[in-house]
Amino acid sequence: MSKVKIAAIIPARMASSRYPGKPLIEIEGLPMIEHVRRRTLLCPGFSHVVVATCDKEIFDVVKKHNGNVVMTSSDHIMATDRVAEAARDLECTHLINVQGDEILVMPEDLSKMINAIKILPVNKYWNAIAPIENKVEINDSSIVKCVITNQNKIMYCARDFSSLNLNGQFGPVRKVLGILGYSLDALLSYTDLPRTPLEISQSIDQSRILENDLDLISVQFSGGYPGINELREAEIVKKILKTDDKQKKVLNKILNEYER
Repeated sequence: MSKVKIAAIIPARMASSRYPGKPLIEIEGLPMIEHVRRRTLLCPGFSHVVVATCDKEIFDVVKKHNGNVVMTSSDHIMATDRVAEAARDLECTHLINVQGDEILVMPEDLSKMINAIKILPVNKYWNAIAPIENKVEINDSSIVKCVITNQNKIMYCARDFSSLNLNGQFGPVRKVLGILGYSLDALLSYTDLPRTPLEISQSIDQSRILENDLDLISVQFSGGYPGINELREAEIVKKILKTDDKQKKVLNKILNEYER
């Protein structure tokens, strides 16, 4: 295989069903999409970092901050389809989809995804996961969960695992994070796969991969910081940025030391 070259694409759109306009909400003086883009750039190893959007408002904000951004179709329902369109113009062997609401993603965790791809580049799909921390997360429909096998493959994804009687032990259940990896060929073929019943009913990109009998390899991150999917989560994120020492350090970098 030719030398591995990994690009990052950050999909973002204004028309979120649960929190419209969330990519441009301001936190600590920066729009959320810019937090995510700068955090991604702090991770070494990406050949490109590109925001993919169908909204001129987002395009203009990223351009204002001297970021790389491309316009994509407004017809895409799932984020991975948007990423696939943007990937067609990039010279790379693999891509990492950093969802535009993963505002607390840690650059060192993104490096774990890069390393997983470099170790076995012949794989097609990867997804970041993190441990379940409490029973509340099991019941929270804004958090996608999964079940993993002994070989660290993801076998099933869903939003609500509350019917499981786990007796306080979460076992093979993990949080699914909005960080997905693909080989270029797999990503481009994703758009040709038929949409699947679980994907449609729960709006989970990963279900299209799993229901089409394709392997999805899990990559364990150090923790599962929340993204912003609903208005209430914005306040949670703001508190973490003020109280978590690791997060404060990254925030300081993107506010005071970094501009690209």
